[in-house]
Order: sequence, then C-alpha cells, then structure tokens
Amino acid sequence: MTRIFLFASVLLAAASAQAAEPIRIGLTTILSGPMYDRGQSEQYGAQLAVDRINASGGVLGRPLELFYADNACKPEIGVPATKRLIDTEHVPVIIGALCTPVTHAIMPVVAEAKVPLVIATSAGQDFVDASGAGGNAYAFKTIPSEVDIARGLIRYLASQKVKSIAVVADSGAFQQANAKAMAKAAEDAGIKITNQETIAEGTDFSALLDKLKAGAPDRLLLLLVPSTPAFFKAYEAKGWKVPLTGRIDFNAANAAVSPQFRERGGLAETTGVVVFTPLLDRPGVKDFVAAYQAHYGLMPTQRSFFVFEATNLVADAIRRAGQADPAAITAALKSTSMPSALGGTYAADDHNHAHTPLLIVGYKEGKPAVVAAE
Repeated sequence: MTRIFLFASVLLAAASAQAAEPIRIGLTTILSGPMYDRGQSEQYGAQLAVDRINASGGVLGRPLELFYADNACKPEIGVPATKRLIDTEHVPVIIGALCTPVTHAIMPVVAEAKVPLVIATSAGQDFVDASGAGGNAYAFKTIPSEVDIARGLIRYLASQKVKSIAVVADSGAFQQANAKAMAKAAEDAGIKITNQETIAEGTDFSALLDKLKAGAPDRLLLLLVPSTPAFFKAYEAKGWKVPLTGRIDFNAANAAVSPQFRERGGLAETTGVVVFTPLLDRPGVKDFVAAYQAHYGLMPTQRSFFVFEATNLVADAIRRAGQADPAAITAALKSTSMPSALGGTYAADDHNHAHTPLLIVGYKEGKPAVVAAE
C-alpha cells in the first residue's frame, strides 16, 4: 500500500507541475552550418536533463522549458539571438554558447541585462579571468579551462617521475592555447621542456620526430587534431619507443596505426587527459550514458555531458533560489555545491569557476580505459 501511495504521489506531483506555468531556460549553441552536430549534442544533453527533471515533478512545482537560440558560431548571429532569449522569451538564465567567439560576444550582453550565463563548454581560461572577480558577475564557467587541464596532466606526469617533455601542437588557436598552458604548468612543476614545436602545413613528420628524438624527452606531449593521423603513422614508421601523452584522440590514433603495431603494444604506454569519457566507471556517468543512449541511440559526447550537468545545475539553483528570477539564480549559482557525476562539486571560486576532476585515459588489456583522476 505504501508503494502504491508513493507512486501515486509522484504521478500527482508530475501532473501538477505540467499544469503550471513553465520555467524558461535559454540555450544558445550551434544548430546550423558545418558544426551543427556539435550544437545538437548539447541540445540533446540539455533536453535529456529537462525531460528527467519534469518527469520527477519539475522545479518549484513547475515544468522546465528550453528555448533554443541558434548562434551558427557567428557573433553577428549569436548576439541578436541571445538578446531575443532575454528580451522576447524572457529567460532568467542562459546556457551557452559553445562557440568561443560567440561566448565572448554575449558576455557583455548578459552583464548589461543582469541575466546569468552558464558557460558549459567554451574552454578558454580567458572566460575565467573575465568572470566574477574579473568583472563579469553574471558569467559562470563550469567546464575546466586549458590551464586546469594542463595542471592536471602535468601533476599526473610528475607522479610518474617524468622529468622532461617535448610539446608538439597543431597551429590552431585551441591547440596553441593548450600548448602554452602545458609549457607553463611543466615549468612550474620543474619538468624540462626539450622542444616546443608547432606543426605547419607540409610538415615532414619523419624529420620532426628525428629532431624531437635528439632532445631525448621522457614523453612526447601531443596537442593535435588534423595532424593526428599523419603523426601517428610517422611515429609507427620511425620505431622510436618514447611514450606519448597530451590530449590524445584514441580513436583517431588507433585508426592511424596498423593492427600489428597495436597488437605488439606500440601504443601501450600512451596516456591522455580528458574532462569527460563514457569509459568512467562511476554510477552517475553510467546512468547518464545509458539514459542518453536510450533516448537518442548515440554515445554521448563531452559537450552532451557538460550541458546535461549545466542544466541540472541551473535547475538546482532555481530550486534553492525559490524563484525563477535572474538575480536570485545568480546568487544561487554563486553559492552552489551541487555534486558532479565525475566526482567533486560545482562550487564556484572567486571567478565563478568550478573545478571538476580531470581524467587520465590510457590502455588496459589493449583497450582505452580510465587509469587515474587528477
């Protein structure tokens, strides 16, 4: 009888919430153009969170409703789209904007409107520096920055008694920002940098590896995206057994080398730092992955996960604020201690920045797996 009563109570709460005026949440991301799939993965993560919250009775007895604004990764589109969320849709909080230039462009917009912005996937340390004590009281960054990521990886390498590294990065802004952060973190930890190389168009990877080998580093620290296949092919061909680390795309690396190279352990000592992986064996992550796959038939991305958690963070802030008011939500975000499924909490520092754990992925029994957390 007790179980029937509890089940009926949940159904009644859900029905009551659905009948009430929805609480609006804005999400601006990339929903058109060549990178639309990245924004779609954010949309999926946010919608999954809202669906689950509403099925449990909503927030303050009201359902949540998402209002999407496509920014197309263009500030000239993202700024007016964000203003529409604020002025026309009257959202009291916004999650966004995935695309770094758009996130920069809308920060003054939310500050002027005094509407909090949860930066769930734009990774730059410059967002941290500009928020909270940096000036913008309405910007909250929940994903680790490149400085956090660099410090986490270097702590791990130091724990492995690594004394020297060579840093190799593609020429893109993202890779270069990470290379700079890695070099600074290594210097602070007393790890020697034998080389710091940028891969330009037409790079001879065999010659590059010869140059790096001359410095005799303990690790090659890679920050690659387009150059990943060519680098790993050259690494196999060269036969130099120096271990690799960095921000490694394990799928791309595995695809680039031969099955024979993998089978004889050519990548066995490779490690990489990530901010999220579906491989993490934690109950909250496993639950999220299973729910995401059941909803969409897809494996979630890092972006899906962090927007999922950002949506839950916003819901938690509204619940604690007791109202869907921008000022009250801002104060609640500042004082949050909501746990992350990764471990740790989203407690904001003086720059409105949370510090969730970082994960080190390596190989176990020939397959990528989480080997440490930092």
